[in-house]
Amino acid sequence: MTVGICIMAHHHLYRVEELARHFASGGCRVVVHVDVQTPSRDFDALKTALSDTGTIFAARQRCEWGTFALHNTAMETSRLLIDTFEDVDHVCLISGSCLPIQSLDKLKSYLAANPDTDFAESRLIGVDEWVHEGLSEERFTLYFPFGWRSNRWLFDRAVDIQRLLRVNRTVPAHLQIAVGSQWWTLSRGTLRRILDDPKKRETDAYFRKCWIVDESYVQTMVRTHSRTLVNRSLCLTEFDPQGKPFTFYDDHAHLLQRDEEHFFARKIWHGATGLYNKYLRGVEPMAAARRPRGGSLKVLVNEGRENRCLGRPGLLMQSRFPVQAFERQHRTARPYLVLDGFDFVYQGITQWQKSLGLPLAHDRLFAKDAVKFADDASVMPGGIVANPRIRDWNTEQFLTNLVWNARDRQQSFQFHVSDSTRMASFLLKDPNANILFIKGAWAVGMTPNPGETSAQFRRRTMRLKLLEKKHIEEIEGAETRANVQSWTLGEVMADPALPLNALAAMIEGGKLTDVEALPTMRHEHGLGELALNMPVEGMQISNQQAAHTNVSQFKRPESA
Repeated sequence: MTVGICIMAHHHLYRVEELARHFASGGCRVVVHVDVQTPSRDFDALKTALSDTGTIFAARQRCEWGTFALHNTAMETSRLLIDTFEDVDHVCLISGSCLPIQSLDKLKSYLAANPDTDFAESRLIGVDEWVHEGLSEERFTLYFPFGWRSNRWLFDRAVDIQRLLRVNRTVPAHLQIAVGSQWWTLSRGTLRRILDDPKKRETDAYFRKCWIVDESYVQTMVRTHSRTLVNRSLCLTEFDPQGKPFTFYDDHAHLLQRDEEHFFARKIWHGATGLYNKYLRGVEPMAAARRPRGGSLKVLVNEGRENRCLGRPGLLMQSRFPVQAFERQHRTARPYLVLDGFDFVYQGITQWQKSLGLPLAHDRLFAKDAVKFADDASVMPGGIVANPRIRDWNTEQFLTNLVWNARDRQQSFQFHVSDSTRMASFLLKDPNANILFIKGAWAVGMTPNPGETSAQFRRRTMRLKLLEKKHIEEIEGAETRANVQSWTLGEVMADPALPLNALAAMIEGGKLTDVEALPTMRHEHGLGELALNMPVEGMQISNQQAAHTNVSQFKRPESA
């Protein structure tokens, strides 16, 4: 078993020298590409230092992040490797800031045990969630003639103009777009088939104007040419909420040591001498010996993300001192109720609220194509009409006027984040909003529409899931001023009285006598299929259990 290593480097070449020498001394074939913008004196020094190792250097190209050039250079570097070394069985693409975290003997044994097997993360766009921040599907439907780092203003303006013009590029019929980590390990046969694909010219022409091609080209093509695909990378990478790589330092040595699924790790700080000594020379760093051994890498990264985005209550210091900007959002005239997801779960929920004494129980005020006032009214006090075009001119002011003109009466309305993400944000920042939220309620009755393919159904389901995920993150954010109570769908189906009790307790002047007619739960037609294909937060009970659930457990509040 002979392993080929392609190293993509652009700075800190003294570390690249150590890395290439380690692989070469272990019997690997090594090809290095150094960005053309790296000073020539540094490149020449690297070539001289590695002249005794058999390392080959690829023709230098400019590799701006996100552009097709970066991907194309990596592919041509890998082509040079397999054209030069006929004994190479697998090719690993890594960066100059990677480190091998297991021995080369283990890597060779693992790949020898998996011949003709490719290790590449490949997540279907629109179906699997992978992109952290920024452009997702638009990477492939818009044109990107400018680099983000070199021409950021032009990049942003080009995106804005294309959105305004509703540009929507057509994906070639032979491609099923996928995304994933750019650090892959491919068998020689698969790599050769990708490089010599008969439709390569057409494929390259399409991807040339896409964005962040190195995270999509191979990830897409490997689905066509791989005989055995393992959908994961052999390179350990973690990202922050902005998509920037997590950096490993000397005191992370014990975390890397516990990882048995990966053979490389990125991104290693160039000053982490302890890690370089440990994994390239076998010398245990002192910092690792002093580091507490508790916790895992996943826990550490998740805590770091939370601390960075949300902070810790009561902690103010130089590195985190939030600036309170001027508040631009006004508050409404009086408290009101927002029932988020209730109409997915309960039938006749608006009529039931009226029976409890709620004066104005609206239906969906912000549905895409309708405004559904209480009692099917077409005009509300203040001359507010049930016209979605007028409402959408300024949705925030629409709600503000509605509350103001009926401020002597309590109001409620049905809502879901899919109605309007803009209003979802507004409601969370309004201290007068009392939001009762059933997480995952959209899944009830979620079945394919007539003529809808399974892929289209999964895409529609994923869209709702991602919308709600972002909505939950916003609820947990520091800017939320609304009063939010939430339950998972599983909790509600196990005990439907939970949100009903909370709702009844919040109705001002509600009746104290028991109500004879209670809302019934809707049938969850496709919930079982959906739960198998697209897990919903809080769904831990079976359809049979849910089908026999009723609301007889409802209890009237002792006082109102």
